[in-house]
Amino acid sequence: MRFNRNNFLSGFAVVVLAIGVCFRFFKDILLHPNEYLFGAEGDGLKNYYSVAYQVVHGEGTWFNGMMYPFGDHLTFADGQPLLTKILSWFVEPSVSSGSEIIGIMNLLMLLSLVIAAWCIHRILVWNHVGGWFAVPFALCIAFLSPQVARFTGHYALGYTFFVPASWLLISAFQRYEKPWLIAAISSIFVLAFAFLHPYYLFIFVIFLGAVLFWETLLVRFKLTRVKHLLPRLLTLVLPLLVFIVYQKMADPFVDRPSNPTGMFSHMASFQSVFTPTAEPFRSLFHSYFFRIFIPTSWEGHAYIGMIAVFAVFASIIPSVKKLRTRGLKFLTHPVLPSSLKQVIVPGFITLLFAFGLFHTLGLAWAADYLLPIKQFRSLGRVAWIFYYVIGVWVAYKLYCWYRLSRSQNNGRLAYPATIVIVAALFFWTLDSIVNIKFMKAQALNKTAITAFGDTYATEWKNAGVVAGDHQAILPLPLTLLGSEKISLEAGRKSLKHAMIGSFSTGLPIVGGAMSRTSLKHTELTAQLVADSLFPREILDEMKDGLKLLLLSTKESNNLEENRLLSIAEKVYQNDEYTLHSISVDEIRLLYAEIVAKCNDLPDNGDANYLAPKPSKERDESLWNAKTYHVSSGTVLLDSTFNKEENLNLSYWIKIDPTEELIPNRALLINGKSKLSSKIWESPNLLDGWLFISQYIQTETGKRHQFQIRGNEGTISRVMLRAANSTIIHTETSGTRFLNNVPIP
Repeated sequence: MRFNRNNFLSGFAVVVLAIGVCFRFFKDILLHPNEYLFGAEGDGLKNYYSVAYQVVHGEGTWFNGMMYPFGDHLTFADGQPLLTKILSWFVEPSVSSGSEIIGIMNLLMLLSLVIAAWCIHRILVWNHVGGWFAVPFALCIAFLSPQVARFTGHYALGYTFFVPASWLLISAFQRYEKPWLIAAISSIFVLAFAFLHPYYLFIFVIFLGAVLFWETLLVRFKLTRVKHLLPRLLTLVLPLLVFIVYQKMADPFVDRPSNPTGMFSHMASFQSVFTPTAEPFRSLFHSYFFRIFIPTSWEGHAYIGMIAVFAVFASIIPSVKKLRTRGLKFLTHPVLPSSLKQVIVPGFITLLFAFGLFHTLGLAWAADYLLPIKQFRSLGRVAWIFYYVIGVWVAYKLYCWYRLSRSQNNGRLAYPATIVIVAALFFWTLDSIVNIKFMKAQALNKTAITAFGDTYATEWKNAGVVAGDHQAILPLPLTLLGSEKISLEAGRKSLKHAMIGSFSTGLPIVGGAMSRTSLKHTELTAQLVADSLFPREILDEMKDGLKLLLLSTKESNNLEENRLLSIAEKVYQNDEYTLHSISVDEIRLLYAEIVAKCNDLPDNGDANYLAPKPSKERDESLWNAKTYHVSSGTVLLDSTFNKEENLNLSYWIKIDPTEELIPNRALLINGKSKLSSKIWESPNLLDGWLFISQYIQTETGKRHQFQIRGNEGTISRVMLRAANSTIIHTETSGTRFLNNVPIP
């Protein structure tokens, strides 16, 4: 290709201007990147913590910062394994390097905006848009990117140039005559990003797969007519195979959930793509359209901007007319440059996929045969492809209109055309500024040095807390996320302080917020704060000579969490949290005494087990009791009571890694909903079953229905008893139960 001076200079101008825009909005962060956190709690803090902890305290790709004493692969901690590995080569493994790591992560995200602007400018130039004309549009598309929202927490997904760079690589197969070299470069590029976050691999596979599918459809599946088919198939398959093989070899767990919860609950929607998602435009639009256009899931946010929305809907009628006159050739052979023609229809295909095409067409069952897809449950992220494709298409159309206005009628329309384009650019810029400012308003937090330094370690040491006497930090309330089957997240503040203390001292955390965690390890961890009769086998995995450091905040603890705190020694307290120290043997002794007391109690009656209706009896059993297949609408209790009383309804539900857990329960009194809540907020896991206990206040003479709502599942041992009663009974198998819980 010949060197084009204007394209080179305009591309350089884009880079300079993008840096200028970053300085305009992120000057403080750029000048002092080590001091700021884009997210100071929740996922934001956790995703900083995962990288920083691994660089300073970890080794290789096995992450021991959370899920103590088991740990997990760094990929499942959103720890950006590739970045972490590179940082470990250059950053000193010292707590004092913590804020330096945060600074590098911040700069990389902001740098990605600059690279994205250059990539988009290059795409526009490849589509015959004038280099200087493309400059402002490249900037607008880059800074309006939906990935900017990821700066507030999902840092691994915040590299905004990935999709534009992928588009350049896909188009390079057409522009250059070295397809195998391009395939090699593309494979390395995609694989590198897969080791930052697997969703990049997923997005690329969908993007290139849609392009190949469309081209194959155009030639009626005559594969020999598809240009560079084999190199592109290699690019599609090789990174995927390498990543899957690596994960299989590096992952020792075989009980991760193969069917994560909510595959079709994180989709894009018409609202999230074609209506504003950032304030103040969101509220303005919301007030005028009476709450109709509200994005269903922020995961699906891919707002294309008001100018692109106008262009898309303004083109509907002309497109219908052209479809009538040209027929299907209007779709199969659009009058567009080759690079844009190649992706315009695939761009809409990927949007339909992001909308949940399987779900919409009633093909959700197909996902059962494509299990890897189920691991990528946030389908809405695929809409990012459409965002960039439609943005480039609109910029190209504006350029064509501008050129046409100058060439016809002696250029008389050039002036009004210029005014319209400037106005369009103004509103596009306004959208981009709103996007950046809205994100910045949520993100700016100058606490990086405190969060990732030795502050906590110093305070604890000065108070006499010896970190070396402890093996881990147990935050209370316990946070345990990632299994997709239960979700304990009452301890947002306790986890926040535990992460800061963990990085500062090097002590790992019991529990935490991970992804697709081992179900067995989830069960063992949850049992630490489960019903007092549940076993605490995780204690056998811990070190007997070292204590646990209980970090408790002012959030609401459950009964067992308070029981642990009551016997532990208080060693430190400030306005936000309290530290207690307790040995593993003390916890063992506490629960051994409780079990012994229960075993000394005599039987006092028979259990009253109910059969869910409608249901189908299953072949398996739970401690020799019948199990039932239930679905949404199954009734566990359907009765009218003659007096007001407080009852307890308990039951066990199977945790199946291949199925979604039934997410809801509902209590209806005379047909009116009195309760509707999720069941996965319970820590009571035992032998792959989850124990649920629900208190019900009855109302005289009214019909009470307790229903299961959501997905199908297996349920057993449905017991109804008076809330203030204690029922102890021994079954024929010899197993004793106290209020529906087996006594060890």
